[in-house]
Amino acid sequence: MRLASVPISFQTIQVVSDLRSVAATGFGGLADRLGASHKPTLRRIIFEQNCELSSRDAKDIHADLLLIAALPDKGFDAFLTATALLLADRLQNGAGEDDLFWNWDAFQEHYRKAPSPIRAALMNGFRWAHSTRRVNLDQIPEGRDLLTYDGDDLIRIMKVIARAMSPEIRDLVCLAGPKETRDVHRTALENCLKGSCILSEYGGWFPGEVVELVSLDPDHAGHAGCTALILLDSIITRDAKGRMAFRWEEQAERYVRMKSDVRTAILAGVRHLYEMTVEWKPYSGWAPDQLSQKAVVVPFAKP
Repeated sequence: MRLASVPISFQTIQVVSDLRSVAATGFGGLADRLGASHKPTLRRIIFEQNCELSSRDAKDIHADLLLIAALPDKGFDAFLTATALLLADRLQNGAGEDDLFWNWDAFQEHYRKAPSPIRAALMNGFRWAHSTRRVNLDQIPEGRDLLTYDGDDLIRIMKVIARAMSPEIRDLVCLAGPKETRDVHRTALENCLKGSCILSEYGGWFPGEVVELVSLDPDHAGHAGCTALILLDSIITRDAKGRMAFRWEEQAERYVRMKSDVRTAILAGVRHLYEMTVEWKPYSGWAPDQLSQKAVVVPFAKP
């Protein structure tokens, strides 16, 4: 009997998108394991059906996928790819009926040995499958298992981006505030950048007001530096105020088009927020059909 569909949410869309990316990247190796006769079917499932099995697909290929997903020593990459495909199908209410509990119970240590983006995609997939009652795990993935990047490395990189603002750009940032407060903002910004770079440690308003404003203006010369400051504070606080969730809703497409020297770091930081806590919810007020059509997922983080 088919289960009810998993509710549409940013988490579902993001988890499934990452699992699809793992499946697409590993298509060649998995196709080799399945054999030439199944290759067209596998290609269609991954690239045309977005990793959702039809009833006919389940009859033709599901048992083979389960077998490969149970034999890590016969081809580790294919094992990981098959697992990602089966998880994506499960979360999309596809025709595969196995809940993958046995796979998790038997192979979680193998998943931990995968390259970090693949490990994180699988671990977040199992976590979300548990959260949405697609599988009942006895040990839920947590902590570093879920993270593509090391948090300390991200914090260090955000500081580098923020401190790269020249004195002239720092002056421009402070012009965003009322004239009578600009000098105070400038001093506070300098102290923040010379210190921890964590805005919440500097009282919030100074220099928080101007940093917030500039981070919302993609055309401002200080946009990247101020975004890094907001993102850094959000990582420290797990985005307790939802500032980066709001910014992802408003500016995701602009982040994706940032200059390459900062784009990767900013996107990695946003991904870290999603991976740190299941409660990170951009688009929380959006209707399901709007989410499906317009929500932007964080691009898959390749090594």
